[in-house]
Amino acid sequence: MAGRLTGGGRDVWARPGRLHIETHGVHGVDGARVARRVERVLERHPGVVWARVNAPGCRVVVEVTDPPPPRRELVALVARAESAPTDVGEEIAEEELHHPAEGLQRTGVLANLAVDAVALVLAGLARVAPWAPLPAELAGLVSAVELHPRLRELAARRLHGQERAESLVSMAAGLAQALAAGGSGVVVDVAERIVRWREAHADQQAWRAAEPRLIRGPEDAGADPAVVERPRPLPDGPVERHQRRVLAGGAAVAAGAAPLVGLRRAGAVGLAALPKAAEAGRAAFASHLGLVLARSGALVLDRAVLRRLDRLDTLVLDGAALRSGRWALTDLVPLAGADFGEVVEHGSALFAVENPWDVRAAGEWTLAPVDKLEVRGRTGVRQRRGLADAGAEVVLGLARRRRLEAVLAVEADTAPGLDTVVGAARRAGLRIVLATDDQRPRAQYADVLVERGRSPVGVVRDVQAAGGVVMLLSGDRRALAAADCGLGVHVDGTPPPWGAHVLIGSDLGGAVLLVEAVAAARSVNRDCMVLTRAATGLGALAALGGGATRAAARSLGVVNVGAALGFADGVWRAHRLHTRTPARVASSPP
Repeated sequence: MAGRLTGGGRDVWARPGRLHIETHGVHGVDGARVARRVERVLERHPGVVWARVNAPGCRVVVEVTDPPPPRRELVALVARAESAPTDVGEEIAEEELHHPAEGLQRTGVLANLAVDAVALVLAGLARVAPWAPLPAELAGLVSAVELHPRLRELAARRLHGQERAESLVSMAAGLAQALAAGGSGVVVDVAERIVRWREAHADQQAWRAAEPRLIRGPEDAGADPAVVERPRPLPDGPVERHQRRVLAGGAAVAAGAAPLVGLRRAGAVGLAALPKAAEAGRAAFASHLGLVLARSGALVLDRAVLRRLDRLDTLVLDGAALRSGRWALTDLVPLAGADFGEVVEHGSALFAVENPWDVRAAGEWTLAPVDKLEVRGRTGVRQRRGLADAGAEVVLGLARRRRLEAVLAVEADTAPGLDTVVGAARRAGLRIVLATDDQRPRAQYADVLVERGRSPVGVVRDVQAAGGVVMLLSGDRRALAAADCGLGVHVDGTPPPWGAHVLIGSDLGGAVLLVEAVAAARSVNRDCMVLTRAATGLGALAALGGGATRAAARSLGVVNVGAALGFADGVWRAHRLHTRTPARVASSPP
C-alpha cells in the first residue's frame, strides 16, 4: 500500500481479455531488443494470445485467454525478460512514465495529500504554541529550491527524476511552512493536489473509454521507441525567466538591506520575492486544462506537455494529416456545345466523394477519369491540361452517349475545422509552417511552406534548431515524439500514432482547444507575474512593519495569498477557455 501511495511498484491496467503491464528498458539504443525479448517470453506462456510492447507508453499490451492466467505470473515474466543477460552496452533504464492508465500512480498526489494533512495538524499545533518549532527562514529556503528552475534541475538529478524531486521538495516545503509560517501555504498546496487528482482521474476514465477503440489487435498495440532529443535545449519560458530574475533580485535586495534593517528583516524582504503565484497559476491552469481535454474526448498521454504551452511559438501542420479522406469537385469546364446546367447537374450527381476514380454511370451519362472513358471524337486535352496546371489532383471526364461534354477538377478535401485551427493560431501569435507533398499546395494561410522532399520530423528539427518551440499536428508518430507538443491525428480503424503527447483523433476540436490554450497560458503568466510583484511589495512592507522575530512569517503569508490568487486565476482561465472554444469549433465550415 505504501508503495502504491508513493508511486512505487509495477503498474498494471486491465480489462477483460487484456492487460497493459509497465515495462522498463524499452528506450535507448537497445530498447527494441529488450522489447522483442519481452514479447517472446510472454508469448511462450500458454495463457497469452499475443503480446506487443508499446515503447512510447512504456507498456506491454497482452491479450490473454479466457480464463486469464494469474497476473503475477505475467508480471514476473516481464521482470525476468527485462533483467535477462544482455550484450555489452545494453542497459535497463528506469523511465519516468506518463500514461493515462496510471491514474494517480506516479503522480505522488496521494502521498502529498497525506503529508499536507499532517502539515495542517502541525500548523494548528504550532499556532497555539508559544514559539514556532522551525524558523520561517528555513521554510522560505525550501520554497526557493521548489521555485528556482536551476535548483529544480539539480534536485531532479540528485533524486533521480523530475516528478520524484518535485513531490519530495513539495512535501518538505509544506512541512517547513506548517512548522514555521502557518498553514496558508499548505492550503494552496492541497488545492493544487485536488485539481491534479481530478485531472488524473479524468485521464484514466478517458483511457478506459478509448482503449478498445484504439487497440483492436496486435497491429494497433505495438510501437518502437522514437528519438525525442532536441537539436538544442528547450529554451526557458516566461515563467522560468521571471523566476530567475525575481529570485536573483530578492537575494540582492536582502544582501543590501542587511546592514540597514538587520539580518532577519532583510531575509524576510528577500523571501517576499518568492514567485509562488506564477508557479501556482501555471500548475492550476495545466491541471484544469487536462481535465477539460479528457472530458472532451482527447487522450492526454503526457501531462507534462500541458505545463509548457506558454513556451510554444510555432505551429507545424503536416499536410498529410489535414486530409479528410474525402474528395471535392473544385472546377468544371464544359466543352463546346455542352449545356452548362446539364453538366453541372449530372456531374455533381455522379461524383463519389470517397473514390473519384470509379467509373459511375446513370442513364446516358458517365463520369470517370478520361483515360477510362470510351469516348469518340474530342478528348479535351487543352482543358484537362489547364485544370492540371491550376492544381487539380484528379481530372475527370463527363461523357454523354460516349461523347465528352465536360472535364472536372478534383482535389483532396481538408479536415473539417482546419480554418478554426488556423484562426486560433493567428490569435495566439503562432507562426504557421505547412509541410506538404502536394504538387501545387494552396496554403495562403501558412507563413512558411515546406514543399516536397522534407519529412515532418525533419521540419520539426529544423524549427527547433533555429530556436523555435513546436506544436505539431500530424499522424507521423516519430515527428510527434520529436515535437515539443505533438497532437496526434488519426482516423478510426487505423493504428494510433503512439508517440504523440495528445491523441485527438480525426476531430480537430481538440487541436483548436490546445492552440487556444497557448494564448490563455500566456495570459495566466501575465496575471500571475503581476500578482508576484504585488505580493513582493506588500510582503516587504509586512516584513519591515513589525517585530523581527515574525518578519519572515508575515512575508511568507503575503506570498501565499498571492499564490492562492494565482491558482484561482489559472483555474478560471482554463474553465473560460472550455466555455468559449466549442462554439468556435462548431462554427467552422464543413
